[in-house]
Parts: sequence; C-alpha cells; structure tokens
Amino acid sequence: MLKLIQPISKKDQVVAAIKDAILSGDIAPGEQIVESRMAHELGSGIPLVREALIALEHQGFVQKTPYKGTTVTKLAPDDLRQVFQLRVELEPLAVEWAKKNVTPADIDELQQLIKGMERAAQKVDLVQFYQHDLDWHRKLWSLSGNTYLVDVLERLVVPLFAFFLVKNKRERRAYIESAVVHGKIVTALRDKSAAEARRLMKESLRGWKDDMIQMHFQAKYENQ
Repeated sequence: MLKLIQPISKKDQVVAAIKDAILSGDIAPGEQIVESRMAHELGSGIPLVREALIALEHQGFVQKTPYKGTTVTKLAPDDLRQVFQLRVELEPLAVEWAKKNVTPADIDELQQLIKGMERAAQKVDLVQFYQHDLDWHRKLWSLSGNTYLVDVLERLVVPLFAFFLVKNKRERRAYIESAVVHGKIVTALRDKSAAEARRLMKESLRGWKDDMIQMHFQAKYENQ
C-alpha cells in the first residue's frame, strides 16, 4: 500500500537542505554560514534561513557566536576533553536525580526510544539513531527535575551528537551495543538503586569519550 505524502513546510525543507549539506561535507565543520548567500543558493528568503538555523542550532549542527555569526559545529580534541570532563559528572547526576521522579510511563517512553535506536542501528540509519539517542538523553535530563542542569547539559551535549554524526566512522555493531547499554541504564532506573544507575551512566560515558577521541583524532595523535 502506498503511503500518504506528508506535507513539508518551507522551513523544514530549508532545514533538511542545510543539514544534508553539512552531513555530506559540502559545508565543512567550522565553516561560516552567511545567511544572505545561503538564501540565494536555496532560492528562499533570509528570514526562512534564519529560522532554519535556529532549528539546526537546537539540534547541535550549528553554533552561534557573538561577532562571528553562525558556523557549522566543530570540536577540537581539547574541546572534547573539556566537554566530557563536565559531562561525566553532570549527566550521571541527572540520572541519579531521575530515579526519584521516574514513573512506569517514563520507563516505557525510554524503552521505546531505545527500540527506535535498535531499528536505526540495524538499518545503519545514523540520523535516526542519533535523534532517538538524543531524545533519550533529553528525557533523562528532564526527569532530574532540575531545569538548570537540563540547560547546562543541553549546551554541552547536543553539539557533541551533531559533531559525531558528521564525523562518524563507527560500525553497525557499535550502535547496537550502545542501545544495549542504554537499556541497562533504564533497567537500573526501574529496578536498582540510584547509585547503580549513576555508575552505569558514568562508566558508559567514559568509554564513549575514549572511543570518540581516538576515532576522530587518531591521525593527529599518530603524527605527534
């Protein structure tokens, strides 16, 4: 049976076009995006491009810097180390605080997001995998009940997801294993102590940090 064609707004089309250019490498990490030029290339208005860039900033694909404008997310090894130095402390804390707030409905939502990750991993659909993954983490952050912590993690973690998606070189097995680890954390939230859930999150983040730094910057290390 044929599927109904879904209407897509002009803004969504512009978002998709810019994201595709970033993921394909046509717009490189660190490259500045000039709104007027982008609008001309896409045949759209500048306000529409501006709206699209706001959406892409929320997704972590671009970063806005005062006096520099908008650039495609780029992270150096030192940036990664500093971000993870905070993340490995703050996100496990969010998981620990989530333990006292989580409900059966929340557990079900987290598990459904993991299933989405698993389906995407099997198809090697990395865009969908990272979207489900990011939604899973955002759900955990919100369950902490601390809006300030949520805001900090949003600023820290979202650019990581987008950057790794652009630079990705992992095999399908790694994504399947990642979904399994997420499942263990949800099981701990449901059945075990807050301390155990926090430990699992911290352990997984440390392993991910080491893998990602080695993967994306191995060539640099080999030349040192």
